[in-house]
Amino acid sequence: MSQRNRFFLAWMLINPIGFTLGSLNGATDSGFIPSVIPGIIGLILGDLVFGAMIGFSQYFVFYKTGFLPASLHWVVANSIGFALGARTGALLTFRITDDWVLAGIIFGVIMGGSIGHITAFTLYRHHSPGRLSVWIIFSVAAWVAGETIAFLSLFSLKTVPLVALAIAGTTGAGLIFLQSQQKRQVEDRAG
Repeated sequence: MSQRNRFFLAWMLINPIGFTLGSLNGATDSGFIPSVIPGIIGLILGDLVFGAMIGFSQYFVFYKTGFLPASLHWVVANSIGFALGARTGALLTFRITDDWVLAGIIFGVIMGGSIGHITAFTLYRHHSPGRLSVWIIFSVAAWVAGETIAFLSLFSLKTVPLVALAIAGTTGAGLIFLQSQQKRQVEDRAG
């Protein structure tokens, strides 16, 4: 099996684990941390943990497959991006719309934009700034898909793995695309 295929398979298997652990520990409505630490501090800490769990699961895939260099910066970037996106989305989404489908799209744009921009800093060492806009687009598309599912299911814990798979499939495809472009650029320079 090629490195790319091993990466994508691992990405699709491990991301739902990190996402589910993050949800159980940090989710706004039912997470352990927000239920133990009330108020905005608990919400922010829960979001940081949720994002870190997702980031760590992804870091683990990078480390095990060697598809991208594994860096703990990725974990920190996911944690911060998730917290910023979740708090901003919670603040703005229902000020913009009352429709739950549109709310999922808006929240997804905010989450994907936040996580995409911040994780782009960790990818910057490996990709040109122009290509990073592609990563942000993939990230936004991923989170729009995931958050739309989450909103339509009324944030049911049963759908968390499906939300994670929607996000993982799109972000995994985005990372594969970026790596293939990087590889093609290196080959063009060498040849």
